[in-house]
Amino acid sequence: MLRNYLQRTVDTLLFSNVFIAACAVAQGGLTYLLLSLPFKSEVLIILGCSTLALYNFSMILAKPPHPDKSRFRRVRWVFKHERSLWVWTGIAVAVLLVLGLRLHLPSFLLLGIMGAMGVAYNLPVLPIPGKQRWAGLRQITGLKLFYIGLMWAMSNVLLPVAEAYHDGFTIDVGQVAQLLGWVFLFVLAITIPFDIRDIYQDRYYGLKTIPIMVGEHKALALSAILLVLHAGWVWISGYPLQVRFALSITSLFCLVMILFPPVKKNEYYYFFILDGMMALQFLAVWVGYCNWFT
Repeated sequence: MLRNYLQRTVDTLLFSNVFIAACAVAQGGLTYLLLSLPFKSEVLIILGCSTLALYNFSMILAKPPHPDKSRFRRVRWVFKHERSLWVWTGIAVAVLLVLGLRLHLPSFLLLGIMGAMGVAYNLPVLPIPGKQRWAGLRQITGLKLFYIGLMWAMSNVLLPVAEAYHDGFTIDVGQVAQLLGWVFLFVLAITIPFDIRDIYQDRYYGLKTIPIMVGEHKALALSAILLVLHAGWVWISGYPLQVRFALSITSLFCLVMILFPPVKKNEYYYFFILDGMMALQFLAVWVGYCNWFT
């Protein structure tokens, strides 16, 4: 009985996208830590709510013909609780708008641009040449992976930085550019396994992802290379040793989880272990900073 309760709880956290929203908050917190800026709760809540809303919207929009017969536990769960997800998505959007209006105007405009980019990723905004239909930006050949990386880098680095700048804090442009690169590389690396898992589904929907274009093994090698580059770049940066160690070890740990998964590659592996690496980055750096300054 306890096991069933725990599984239902985990399913709710993962499949409702609450967990990935928490990971977005953690990535925003990582930006504040690495740039030595004070945490701003409004920005962190906005990051969580926007991630929750966009991921739920994306999932609901991609509803298959018979979700109750899907081989994916997540798909069955989502459309069994579709009405609840719409309610929570609506609440997230409402909170997002209320807190967004409390931001400085440039930050609010940046938030609006990112929101438009997120919606355009899923909604049919581009005409397909030679066909009587439209498609979202995700349909552009090879764009999906890099678009996701760009969205995560912009939201979790640029939004906190923009708001801190207009609050009067000094911003090191070089550090910001470096952090953008780190987030971009890391998100690309952990997104590739998801695209490998979705090869057959993406082919069905006509998506041209990196694994479809180059093959599963080359895509997996690319993920490993990106993580090694991330760890190496972090190691040669000017951050304190404990911070460099924390981020580098997290990247290498993620590499091991991808190349030598300790559990079956089911939805818990992807949505808890791989997505959870973003939260693990924050926790590792936070512990590193605590040990360094105490």
